[in-house]
Amino acid sequence: MKSRNKDFEKLGQKLKRQISGRVEERVLMKRFTTFRIGGICELMVFPKNLEDLTRSVEFCENQGLTWKILGKGSNLLVRDEGWDGALINLQEGLNAVEIKDSGEVRAEAGVRLSHLLKLCQDAGLSGLEFCAGIPGTVGGAIKMNAGAEGWELGKIIKSVEFYRHPEGSYLRTRKELKFDYRHFELKDGEIIVAGEFELAQSDSRSIRSRILNYLKRRRMTQPVTFPSAGSVFKNPPGTYAGKIIEELGLKGHRVGDAQVSEVHANFIINRGRAKAAQVLELVQLIQERAKREKGIALELEIEVVGKSND
Repeated sequence: MKSRNKDFEKLGQKLKRQISGRVEERVLMKRFTTFRIGGICELMVFPKNLEDLTRSVEFCENQGLTWKILGKGSNLLVRDEGWDGALINLQEGLNAVEIKDSGEVRAEAGVRLSHLLKLCQDAGLSGLEFCAGIPGTVGGAIKMNAGAEGWELGKIIKSVEFYRHPEGSYLRTRKELKFDYRHFELKDGEIIVAGEFELAQSDSRSIRSRILNYLKRRRMTQPVTFPSAGSVFKNPPGTYAGKIIEELGLKGHRVGDAQVSEVHANFIINRGRAKAAQVLELVQLIQERAKREKGIALELEIEVVGKSND
């Protein structure tokens, strides 16, 4: 264990000399996920710009390091055993926004949705209001085709910019992109760099009113007072995952400090010191019961990453 950690420390020091952003070793992942759960990540990289990002990916590829892009960590469960590689965290870079006279808005992957929404409101541009209260970044929201109440990002995307090693940077237009329910098709190793959205001119006060309505509904229907990763399961065709879980009698069911929310059954909350293993035990219980008693295979909406002892 010590020799492995020493190797990661050397790799971290080497990468620090190649980029302008920060590099941290042995980072506790509960600091970087909205679930407030997760073991140790051996290396976390904070690129400042696209050049840093490309150098970081090239470094990981050349060193044979497993790597992954991290945004706000709002749709992520990291196992208690941690991440044996590098996480490239976009929270401190790739945060430029360009608002065009045509009503199109280009936002880089590290931009927080809440910040983008405020800028659009001030500019009198409507179309992103449904994102109010979604605690993620532009890149993460595009990756999962974030949506609410019948709206989703895939409906207003004009183009997406990518980086992929070793091809470099490139752009794909809407016709070349494939969006599905809570899913965006990415090629292996493809990184979302920025998205361009087609928005409509509107009155700033009207936009703000719609934003406040979305936020109010979220506070009334979702467990916003406890850490979570949002909806755990995708809604099956013709029904809702929360309804299924409630009908199974699992609303409020608890394993340690992980609990099926009593406000919305498709949320698992962290009541304080929940472990990833406890969340996964709940997930398995729900999936097994749903399959056995209702014949429904519930598919995860959250992403589970990290080492496993299985």
